[in-house]
Formats: sequence, C-alpha cells, structure tokens
Amino acid sequence: MFRTLMAAACLAALPLGAAAQPAFPAKTVRLVVPYPAGGATDFVARLVGERLSRSLGQAVVVDNKPGAAGALGASDVARSPADGYTVLLTITDTQINNAALFKTLPYDPQKDFAFVTQIARSPALISANTDLPAKSIDDLRKLAARQPASLSYASWGIGGLGHLAGESLNRELKAGMVHVPQKGEGPVVTDLLSKTVSIGLSSVASAKQHVQAGKLTPLAVLGRDRSTALPQVPTLRELGFTDPLYDTNVWLGVLVPARTPPAVVQRLASEIRAIVGAPDVTQLLVERGFEVMNTTPEQFAGSYKTEYEVITQRIRAFGIEAQ
Repeated sequence: MFRTLMAAACLAALPLGAAAQPAFPAKTVRLVVPYPAGGATDFVARLVGERLSRSLGQAVVVDNKPGAAGALGASDVARSPADGYTVLLTITDTQINNAALFKTLPYDPQKDFAFVTQIARSPALISANTDLPAKSIDDLRKLAARQPASLSYASWGIGGLGHLAGESLNRELKAGMVHVPQKGEGPVVTDLLSKTVSIGLSSVASAKQHVQAGKLTPLAVLGRDRSTALPQVPTLRELGFTDPLYDTNVWLGVLVPARTPPAVVQRLASEIRAIVGAPDVTQLLVERGFEVMNTTPEQFAGSYKTEYEVITQRIRAFGIEAQ
C-alpha cells in the first residue's frame, strides 16, 4: 500500500515539474540593442524581431539600452537569467573593442555570453572628399609624401574599427594624418561632404548614396571580399596591404547569457538563421549595404576568437584608451 501511494505521489508530481519548466518559448523574449533607436543595429533588430515573434509564437520586444559605448546594454544581458528570454543583438565593439578600451567593464565579453549567430557584416569604406587630389590609395600615398602632416582622417569613434584601420593605414603610408573622432558614421560622412577632413572611414551603407552621386571618392573597403553594394571598390588586401586588421568588418550578432541551455541556443540560432536566409530579408539587408553572414553558433565562436586577438592587440599597440 505504501509503495502504491508513493508511486501515485510521484506521478502526480510530474505535471507540476513540467509546468515549472515549460518548453521554450513560453513568454515574451526581450531583444536588447545597446545602441539608440534609429541606427543600423536597431533596424536589423526590428527586422529580425518582428519575424522572430511570428516563428516563435511569442512577442519579441526590442529594448534599446544605449550608453557607455554599448556596455550598458551588454551588461544587462550578461546579468539576466540564462533562459533564452533575454537576447543581445549587438556589434563587434561591445564584445571585442571594449575589452581593450576600458580598464574595467561590468561584464566579461569572453565569459558572460553564448554565441547564437552573426546576422550580417557592415563593410567599412575608406573614402575621400572630392577636392582631395586622390582617386586611389596610391594617390593618397603620393600626396602624403608631397604634403606630410597636412592630411586628416575621420572615424566613427575612438577605438572603433574605423579608428584602428585608419591609424594602421596612416602608419603604413607614413602620412602623418590627424585623427578626427566622431560620434557615429553620420558625422564622418558630413565631414567628408563639407570637406573638413581629407578621408573618412564609415560603413558602405552610410556612404553609398553619396559615392553613387559623385559626392565622395571611394578608395578602398575593408574585408576579405569586395562589397556587393560597391563592387567597383577594391579591398585593401587587393592593393597589397597585409595587416589582418584589414580583413575584419563590423558584424551584427546575436548572443545570450552564458549557461543558456544548448537546446535553447540552437532553437534561437535555427529560427534567426531561417529568417535571415529568407529572400525578402536578405534583400532588405543587402539594400542597406550589409553583407549577409548567417553563421552557426560554432562558426561565430571560431571567428570571434580570431578577431578578438587581432583587434585587442591593435588597440593596445596603438595605445588607444576610451575618453
């Protein structure tokens, strides 16, 4: 009789245990963007979030949490429960650059997150103002030799890929260019259009319309491959520059807190990759100047490790610190 009662009690307890841990997803998913609304990262988050809500059958809320170079939003996700309901959609800077730029961070980029997928990359473009007598990188080299310390380059912020690539090129060309840091890509393009800087580094997406209108002179792009949006522009690698830094791009990726169950990570990766791979979404991303990546968690982890070493070493070698 006692054994019968115990067995019945155990069977009765099973539904309660299952109810305590319902299958993912069972509630709203919060998609944290550590940058302001209206930017490129926010655009991708809302594009993916809307479709992810449909495929998961649950609401997906985009939560913009800007501040401290993306550290505010990233740390929020790092401290959240590892259950798949708090997801980070961010760019390279919060997960790599910040580790070398700041002496202390409220999160550990290498330990506090699990990789889900890289959605796309945003190729960086080096362009010149149209008054500058340089139509190529070789022209820029010759100009720098004739007019040392008369040139300048703008980037979207201290320690960002634009700053690093610009400074690396500056040193390789022995150009003596002055760095003009800005708060975002928009001001870089404005500087170029107003001809207050010689060259600038921005995303292809930000500069494409001005290049096509003949208002900016494209010199080169970063990355291993040319941009599909500006296929006529060579990569720095094609031009003979070998610094591994020039092979990198700013990526937009999805991460979750470390210790999130592998099954949940794989479910999110599968859903998001299916969304990004859909022809209409791919077209929207390409039209904005992005290059679709759509990596697996394993591919994301592998490329992250390589880029982390390259980028953080350059930041330290150049003596760059957050201001």
